Amino acid sequence: MDALMLEGWTLILLCGIVFAIVMFITSRKVSRKSLISTSTVLSLICIGVIIYSVIGVGGWDGMGLGLFMITILAGIWIGTVIGAISRSSNL
Repeated sequence: MDALMLEGWTLILLCGIVFAIVMFITSRKVSRKSLISTSTVLSLICIGVIIYSVIGVGGWDGMGLGLFMITILAGIWIGTVIGAISRSSNL
C-alpha cells in the first residue's frame, strides 16, 4: 500500500529530478554566465506557463499544470545552485 502512495506524484517528482540533473550536468560544461542565462530563460518560461495555467486554463487542470511547472522550476534552480557550488569548490 505504501508503494502506491506516490502513484500520481511520480511523474511530477521525476521531471523535477531530471531537470535538476540536466542543469547540474550543464553547469559542468558551460561557463557560469551562460548557466545563469539558461536558468533565467527557463525560469521565465516556467513562470509564463504558471501564469497561463492560472489565468488561461483555470480549474483543476490549471492547478495541475502549475504544480508541474513549479516542480520543474525548483529542479532548474536546485541543479543550478548545486552545480555552481560544486564547480567553485572543485569537488
